[in-house]
Amino acid sequence: MSGVLLPGHAPGTSRAGHGLWIKLRVLAWTNRVFLAVVILPTLLAALYFGLVASDQYESSADFVVRRADSMKTGGDSGQLLGFALGSGASETDAYIVQEYLMSHDAVAHLQAKNNLIGIFTRDGVDGFSRLWTTYLTPERLLKFYRKQVVIRADDETSITHLTVHTFRPDDSRAIAESLLEMGEQQVNAINERTYNDQVSNAQRSYDEANHQLGEIEAQFTAYRVGHQDVDPTDTGKAQVTMISGLTANLVGARARMQAMGGAISHSSPQYQAMVRQVQTLEAQVAAQSSRVVGGDHSVANRLGDYEQLVIKRTEIAQVYTVAASQLKQAQADAKRKQLYLIRVVQPNLPVKSEYPLRMQITLTIFGALFFAYAIGWLLWAGVKEHSL
Repeated sequence: MSGVLLPGHAPGTSRAGHGLWIKLRVLAWTNRVFLAVVILPTLLAALYFGLVASDQYESSADFVVRRADSMKTGGDSGQLLGFALGSGASETDAYIVQEYLMSHDAVAHLQAKNNLIGIFTRDGVDGFSRLWTTYLTPERLLKFYRKQVVIRADDETSITHLTVHTFRPDDSRAIAESLLEMGEQQVNAINERTYNDQVSNAQRSYDEANHQLGEIEAQFTAYRVGHQDVDPTDTGKAQVTMISGLTANLVGARARMQAMGGAISHSSPQYQAMVRQVQTLEAQVAAQSSRVVGGDHSVANRLGDYEQLVIKRTEIAQVYTVAASQLKQAQADAKRKQLYLIRVVQPNLPVKSEYPLRMQITLTIFGALFFAYAIGWLLWAGVKEHSL
């Protein structure tokens, strides 16, 4: 078989392959630090994100928190929603809702309603992406929750952006929907608390004035029933008018009697009839005068008590009017300060997994490690140069 060349056994082939392997080993050994610091971690990251990391689905929603008095007349559609630039939307109110949705209370509510731990410990999810156990402290669950849920507010438009990442599309949308509902409930709670705080004092003043007004009206009723007089003022005026009429009649009758006494005998029937008429008028004037100014039950005596009640009722009525006006104003102010959470974009049901960002993360890891290695190499080269 001398002189026959078998496939794969050409002269020098084994020696060339052995030489290439030696060169690769030398190259690897020479660059062992670069391989260990940059290439190996990058390969591990690429293997994890390319083959192991579980898909995550993002559901997003946008909302804005504004006050009732931020509505602009004649504005565009953005102003009507309350999120246009320069609108009266309160950034502080939006931050209050944002902080609540990222708090322990929100996590506890989601756990009770949506089984948050069960969502973050789904079967089939890789161990680095999911929660490792269902027995978690509230602090650990909150920390993981804040990695999966992001809420940020746009200072220019006052729109708050909400994004939720989970391992199933339905879970992402369900959590986003629950968060919006919780935000609306929190806004309603703030409204109720604000309304009660602002209106309660005015309501108490109004109730007290209303109670006092009811008491004085009851005193008026008792007075009228007790004295059998609806209005002593009107009664007094009627009595004075009657006395004036009787007095005028009495003066006329006396004049006629005096004229008659000079013409006929005092014993004549005509003169005696005139005398009886004068006496009757005098008795009526005396009786009516006593009803007006005489005794404890006279109109004058009753009129003093009645006028005191009238003055007291007038004062209470003025207080009642002011209290009613203040209550109405407080209610109007509280309504103007009412908050509203407006959904600009509803939570979507994701179809395609866009997270984790596999290629971007891998390239970022490679770039960071490469620059770290380059800086370290330059420092090491500088140290060696100064040591020579």
